[in-house]
Amino acid sequence: MNPVCNFAVSAASTIAACLTAFFTINLHNMLKTRKNADTAYAEVERPGEFAVLLAAFGTVLFFAESVLYVILVFGGRLEVFNAYFLMLSFPCMSYVRGVGLAVMVFGYFLFLWSVVARGRYATSWEMPRNHRLVTWGPYRYVRHPSYTGYFLMFAGLALTWLNLVAFVPLLAVPGYVKLTSVEEELLIKRFGEEYERYQRRTGKFFPKTLNKN
Repeated sequence: MNPVCNFAVSAASTIAACLTAFFTINLHNMLKTRKNADTAYAEVERPGEFAVLLAAFGTVLFFAESVLYVILVFGGRLEVFNAYFLMLSFPCMSYVRGVGLAVMVFGYFLFLWSVVARGRYATSWEMPRNHRLVTWGPYRYVRHPSYTGYFLMFAGLALTWLNLVAFVPLLAVPGYVKLTSVEEELLIKRFGEEYERYQRRTGKFFPKTLNKN
């Protein structure tokens, strides 16, 4: 087996493990949250449909492509698929793929860390009156770590596969950026000065030392 095939098998195995962890932890958290649900209320107008659709489209496509990659690799059809679509080709591709896989794994870790940290206190358009502002775990450093995790996951898959179809999920990024503006308006109305202080000491997507947002 050549080095490229060896890497593809390792990457597919890693992606399969990440997908399993992602859906298992999210399902557990969703069931736990639903069990302890309180009466919720909304405070701001929801974001425009385009931003929601863009974020949803890119995210669903990412997971579909992740599953497709695993199937193609273990089905021995990855090279056949790549032959019909635009593959990128340049020096140091193996290095870029390795970096991409590491970035994607870190993105999954960050996303799942944020899910575990916030528990039932996830921000949504309707929040219960006893909702708490989460400032622990990854939220100690950034205000939207789950979105940062998504961005890293999207970019990581693209660099791991190096097929142009794998870059399409990145279209979700501007959708999520727009969503954060509405979410922060909601959180300011809900928590007032407490959230504004939190904004001043943290970055939106990256730690304050790296991002002055």
